[in-house]
Amino acid sequence: MNKVITNIEEEKDDAISTTAGAAIAGITANSNFTMVAPLATLVSAKETYDTALARCEHGDEADTTLKNEKKVMLANAYRTVAVQVNVQANGDKIKALSSGCTLEKDYTRQVMGEVINFKVSTGSVAGYMDFSADKPKTFTTHGTIFAYWDPALGPTPADKNKWFQRHCNGVSLTIAGFTPGVSYPFAAAYKGLDTDVLMWTPTMNKMAGD
Repeated sequence: MNKVITNIEEEKDDAISTTAGAAIAGITANSNFTMVAPLATLVSAKETYDTALARCEHGDEADTTLKNEKKVMLANAYRTVAVQVNVQANGDKIKALSSGCTLEKDYTRQVMGEVINFKVSTGSVAGYMDFSADKPKTFTTHGTIFAYWDPALGPTPADKNKWFQRHCNGVSLTIAGFTPGVSYPFAAAYKGLDTDVLMWTPTMNKMAGD
């Protein structure tokens, strides 16, 4: 793989400037890469963004809008440079790292992000439970895993990977078979590849409805 990340638009305001600065420092006078115009555009976009960011420190709405516009321009300028890094490095990890850009994680060791807005509610039919979460904005998943434990089987395992699990391709699912009036522990995790490390939500306890 050995490619650098090309999309930094979701990074926080300060972080995106730092990321762009690292790329500028890494590529400047680096014999591994030739990209005069794209690098110059990135330098200019960073300077403009940093100025806009400093001006919106006190929360003025107009300044904040300008900052957000310049942030998109900076992300686009960075993307152009990062794509060129991937092309010119041609899979060479040492060259890619020398650019100062952040290398993509190895998918066999990727840690999925934390589930956003996990919800559990009683279904419209006795013994049914409805599960939902928000779709992640910063990475791609293969769906969502909703997990639970049946207290009738004994103490709840600390390792949520040992709970009962139901996988769906999206971010919502209805599961049947719960006993009304019994409180169950629930959790959720975004699903990546089978080798990805799951990041479970904190346990949510919910009683099954009548």
